Amino acid sequence: MAIDTQTPIIDEHAFMVMNQSGAEQQIEVAYEANEEFPDDAQVYLVAFYPEGSGTSSQEEGLAVGDVTGENPKSASIIYADQQYSDPIGAGNSFYVTIIVNVGDADPGTDLGGQITVRAGSHDDFTNADA
Repeated sequence: MAIDTQTPIIDEHAFMVMNQSGAEQQIEVAYEANEEFPDDAQVYLVAFYPEGSGTSSQEEGLAVGDVTGENPKSASIIYADQQYSDPIGAGNSFYVTIIVNVGDADPGTDLGGQITVRAGSHDDFTNADA
């Protein structure tokens, strides 16, 4: 596997999440793999928030697959009022890229899943401080 570490995520990303409200918002991006997802495959989403205060508030990531264990935070990108994180300011955006390691999956294996974006103050947010 080759990973481009030279091109900034802000220049080449899979998708962007923009806060179009008039106030800062807490935002979580979560990924849930489908039932057929192979045991030795992994999906990584890496996010970059240019306006974050410091590296730990700018860069977030999630991982799904055999590398994560039972940590619910591992499958979430969270920008919120939590440790090492900042809410997304009004009119600001963060950028997300996707990396997939197929492992030994057969061609045609369904590596799909569901991406959920939550904004505001939700009880459903994963607690990154836990």
